[in-house]
Amino acid sequence: MSQETIARILAIEQEAAKIYDDAERQAARLIEEAEKEAAVLRERILSQARQEAEQIVAAGREAAEAERSRAVTQAEAEAQRMEALAARHFDQAVNFVLDRVARHE
Repeated sequence: MSQETIARILAIEQEAAKIYDDAERQAARLIEEAEKEAAVLRERILSQARQEAEQIVAAGREAAEAERSRAVTQAEAEAQRMEALAARHFDQAVNFVLDRVARHE
């Protein structure tokens, strides 16, 4: 083999090694960029999930408060109705007892 051929082979091998090294560096850089982008995306998704969870909790609280308010209003109305009914029966009971007492005298 001539020196020219050997030099040419060495130059080609050096160029191939340089291309390989460049490809490895570029692959490492791309992996690093992808990892950074994935971390940013993960944080953005987590932030959105937290916001959605807070909105769901707030909506649940509002619904629970509305239901509690409705139940309290309904219970108060029922209590008033029963109080009026009891008062009416109380008056009837007092009148009944007074009639009985008056008849025995």
